[in-house]
Amino acid sequence: MSRKPPRYYARVRPPSRGWHREIPGRVRRYFDERRLQKYVLITGLSMFVVGYLVMTFLFFPGFGRSPIVTVPDLTGRTAGQAERAVERLGLEMLRGGQLPNPRVGRGRVLMQTPLPGEEVARGTQVRIVLSSGPETRVVPSIKGLSRADAIILLQRYGFRVAIRTMLHRSEEGSIIGLRPEAGKPAALPGPVELLISAGPPKVLVPSVVGLLEDAAQARLQVTSLSAGRVAYDPASAEPAGTVIAQSPAAGDSLRMGSSVRLTLAGADPNPPPPPAADTVAVDSAAAEPAVEEPIPDPEPEPDEPPRR
Repeated sequence: MSRKPPRYYARVRPPSRGWHREIPGRVRRYFDERRLQKYVLITGLSMFVVGYLVMTFLFFPGFGRSPIVTVPDLTGRTAGQAERAVERLGLEMLRGGQLPNPRVGRGRVLMQTPLPGEEVARGTQVRIVLSSGPETRVVPSIKGLSRADAIILLQRYGFRVAIRTMLHRSEEGSIIGLRPEAGKPAALPGPVELLISAGPPKVLVPSVVGLLEDAAQARLQVTSLSAGRVAYDPASAEPAGTVIAQSPAAGDSLRMGSSVRLTLAGADPNPPPPPAADTVAVDSAAAEPAVEEPIPDPEPEPDEPPRR
């Protein structure tokens, strides 16, 4: 007996409605009508809040803060520091010109408008003026002026004169120079030093007794001294040209550039010329006493004859 082959039946799905696939039942149950409205409302409200905050902070940076602020004190700050300080408060900074000032450094705020402590609205402009530092002026020349005239001239230029004495080869009390030098700029009312000579420094006089004249002069030059007036002693027993005495003596102090008087043994090689003969005759004649001649007595007048 033959067996019939089994039959296979294909499961046919019902045709879908429309072009989209059918939503599963569990998804349809989750997104029911109530839940869908809830999600739409929450999403829309969230997007509105986020958009509102973005627009507020982007176009209204001062929103939520007080519309009135107190102007800070900007004096002494640099321009950058002042700008950051006013921007943090919602203000604007406007730079003005520059003015000289001896107490406020260059590039720092010298004055401002509005003044510190004033209450202004946000967005107000704060105008600042920077310092250009102390005013400078060229130091004038005092060449040929006396000490008093030099001081008056410097004071008229606005400088404070300070006197400073120092050792110098110039004569004591004479003007040596200026600090800063003439022609250079100096701050006002800054000090200008007037250099006054206190005279050359003093040195000890060396001993030159017993030396020949050339050697004595060389030793004096080493100590910035020089040989002064030279005298001669022909009666000295020392060799001719030897220094037998000096003034000042060795060990005394003299200012640099001074001279030392020397006395040499021997006769003067350049004696002074003898006086002229006419001069001697005149002098001798002038020295003789004048002889006074006797004055004769006047003759007596004759008696007048008697009148008739």
